[in-house]
Amino acid sequence: MNSDFSVLESLVPDTLKVFRQRYLVLEQISLNAPIGRRNVAQSLGLSERNVRTETEYLRKLGLIEIKSFGMFMTEKGKKVLEDAVPLVNRLFNEGNAEIKLAQKLGIERTIIVPGNGDLQDRVYEEMGEKLSSALNLLLPLGHSIITVLGGVALAKSARYLSENLDNNRQLEFVPGRGALGENVAIQSNTIVQEMAARTHGSYKTLYLPEQVSTASYRSLIREPVIADLLQDISRSDAVIHGIGLAHDMARRRGYDSMRLSELRDKKVVTECFGCFFDGNGQIVDRITQVGLQFESLDKIPHIFAFACGSRKAEAIEAYMPNAPHQTWLITDEGASNKILKGK
Repeated sequence: MNSDFSVLESLVPDTLKVFRQRYLVLEQISLNAPIGRRNVAQSLGLSERNVRTETEYLRKLGLIEIKSFGMFMTEKGKKVLEDAVPLVNRLFNEGNAEIKLAQKLGIERTIIVPGNGDLQDRVYEEMGEKLSSALNLLLPLGHSIITVLGGVALAKSARYLSENLDNNRQLEFVPGRGALGENVAIQSNTIVQEMAARTHGSYKTLYLPEQVSTASYRSLIREPVIADLLQDISRSDAVIHGIGLAHDMARRRGYDSMRLSELRDKKVVTECFGCFFDGNGQIVDRITQVGLQFESLDKIPHIFAFACGSRKAEAIEAYMPNAPHQTWLITDEGASNKILKGK
């Protein structure tokens, strides 16, 4: 964002948020007309009440019409939407590669930092700074709950969140899953503490095994402390998660050689939220986990997928057909170039 827009963001941060939100509502109506408020809300991860307020305002401006069978654009609305595209791209720093990558993956936005995380550690610093800027743009003022899952990339980038994120905000970081029995430094519990410390926020922890039996899961979620944490997760304003390589994640979860062989037979590529996906984006294996459930993502307003390095390109492509539209991918040139070139 250039200096003029940065000043605007500092003085009236809600202005950019409202502008972006109304643009996205218009875009959804343009792409899917006639469409109802509920479908727009689900596509953007907004509440129906929020969408009702925005669409009524857009109707009064003469940009859309609302009928019993759905909403659609007026000619004036089409022109305004067309004229807004260059401004949106300038405001939110979208380059051509970022636009193409988001379109190819079918998600709202991608942010690409220079370099290749497989070779250069500085990539993690830039990704952390980009995540911080995105959170500053999208999070509401006041209290916000941010659910965080673990992983190497997030662990390396968490220290680069800006302390300015707490301006007019009370941030609460919660872990999206239990422990994997792995390196403590890359677990959700550790990362939420780092993020809270950087932004003067608060945090909660979940010191339980991530992978449990179905019977244990049903028992655990009735425990008051666990139930309270799960309620926080369900009310999250944002989720930040990694995209894991399937066999790496399986080993971290203690899969034996037989189960690893089964995963190879099923041609699994990636793992997210306890789900293992093949190259076609199909779930081919799953664990019962305490924490954020894959099916709950559609209800979260803002989702940030965090993955970098050329070796993660195939994993990113395998997961993204399942990602909610409101997902923002923060990645690097190592992964993005490989995806865009189709290699």
